[in-house]
Amino acid sequence: MLFSIHPCKSQAPAASTVAAAAAISGLRFAASSSSPALIPPPRPEENPFASLLASDPPPPEPLRQVLATGDVHAALRGLPGLARQLFRWAEATPPGFPRCASAYAAVLVPLAEAKHLHAAYPVSVRAIHLDLLLPLLSLLLSFPATASLHHLLNLLLRLSTKFSTECRAHDPAPTTCSTLCLAAFREMAGHGVPPFIKDCNRVLRALHDEARWDDMRAVYAEMLHLGIEPSIVTYNTLLDSFFKEGRIDQAAKLLKEMEARAGGCLPSDVTYNVVISGLARKGELEKAAQLVDRMRLSEKASAFTFNPLITRLFARGSVEKAEALQLEMENEGIVPTVVTYNTVIHGMFKSGNVEVAQMKFVEMRAMGLLPDLITYNSLINGYCDLDEARRFKQEMVEQGCQPDVSTYTILMNGSRKDGEN
Repeated sequence: MLFSIHPCKSQAPAASTVAAAAAISGLRFAASSSSPALIPPPRPEENPFASLLASDPPPPEPLRQVLATGDVHAALRGLPGLARQLFRWAEATPPGFPRCASAYAAVLVPLAEAKHLHAAYPVSVRAIHLDLLLPLLSLLLSFPATASLHHLLNLLLRLSTKFSTECRAHDPAPTTCSTLCLAAFREMAGHGVPPFIKDCNRVLRALHDEARWDDMRAVYAEMLHLGIEPSIVTYNTLLDSFFKEGRIDQAAKLLKEMEARAGGCLPSDVTYNVVISGLARKGELEKAAQLVDRMRLSEKASAFTFNPLITRLFARGSVEKAEALQLEMENEGIVPTVVTYNTVIHGMFKSGNVEVAQMKFVEMRAMGLLPDLITYNSLINGYCDLDEARRFKQEMVEQGCQPDVSTYTILMNGSRKDGEN
């Protein structure tokens, strides 16, 4: 069998995993009580803060004293409040805070040393928006390694994945939207610095969302090389990527690796659901059904387990099997979701079972589930009566569900057909 499911023995990490994780965390980032000077003082001609002394209005007295030292980096050591004040004040001046990596490092390091990462957040975001992330990472990675610096580096990596999401909203080009977090990860990995597993997973998710499968595999390989123990989220993200890429054989191989690393079991029901969804999408309905049955026997099944298989059965035209599977799900006490009802309503309309679709819509509302855009579009598209379709369009607006392009396209096609008749 391609996907064999072994009974779960334990959710506790193996001793070797714990030891490896401990070794990773202590390898380069053991905290130091001596607190070495992290930032080499810049040469006078390179002082990025020099112009701020002559700003109008002049800096407040505490900041003037810091700027007058000529070595802002050293003056801010151990003074996170003053570092934060300097950034805020400088940003409000006409020139703004100096646009260079060393200036941002001078503020971020004392904040990180004081464990004020919440205060480091807006400073880091500003640096990223100014395209200073990679120069800043490169500079920070040249400093002596400490636990506080490790947390700061991971904050920057984490923000780079969020910046990718924000970037996608303005520029859909994959090369500009996911490259940043990948470059940040590689910068850390190139210096032998292992990011936290949660931040590695965020990088994998950013690449996954833009279908950069080869880069995902490269990041995963580098994680293993750095000694980072994959988590359930790591495996689930990779599994989904393999299915979307159509590489079922690789998904099966990864499952075996996952079982071997996690004590001989699939660690969570989420993993099962990812596999079932992937198999169903690729038309491997028999294998998907086998996993559904195994989850039912283990009492781990949910609507998320059944929904992908029901969807594909309808798509294949197996209406009776899809309807029977939904009935089995409900008989086992599993509550259908909006997605379940949307799937059934759409499938019934498509197969010509208009009355059943109507009944399912009534049942859905009786269950206290609110119809969404997909529900209403299926109803509008499914009714042959144009007046009835318009009534549903009006209802969806009254319910606060805004029509989309598909809604109006369906109505326009319906009007054209009605005019032809």
